[in-house]
Amino acid sequence: ENHALDIKGALHDLLRSGHAPVFPKALWKKVLLDEVVDFDEINAFQALGRRADKKMVSSSVVWFRCFDKYSAAVETVFPFRRDELRSWREHIDDLFTVKSENSHLRIIAYDVAARKIIGSNPGILF
Repeated sequence: ENHALDIKGALHDLLRSGHAPVFPKALWKKVLLDEVVDFDEINAFQALGRRADKKMVSSSVVWFRCFDKYSAAVETVFPFRRDELRSWREHIDDLFTVKSENSHLRIIAYDVAARKIIGSNPGILF
């Protein structure tokens, strides 16, 4: 579905549907437009939905929390991407598992770079 044709209407419908998972309202537009979402921005939102100071994703625990929120949002809008997202999560999980904690920031940087490349080329999937 091309949400770009009426992004305001799509966002309104999504938020009023009752099916949208808890996710920062300010980032839903990027999800609807299938744009790259910065996990630091997801991490900046508190449980109450208020934006806090930007918080860098700096551990595997925080990365998984942000990824799971992101994935739930994307799957709500694009259910056909479920397998792709689960494969990516498993890939990153494998990296976190086999690498020492000292390498986790590099794995997070790799994820950021890969999602930017993938996000800028619609022909590439996770």
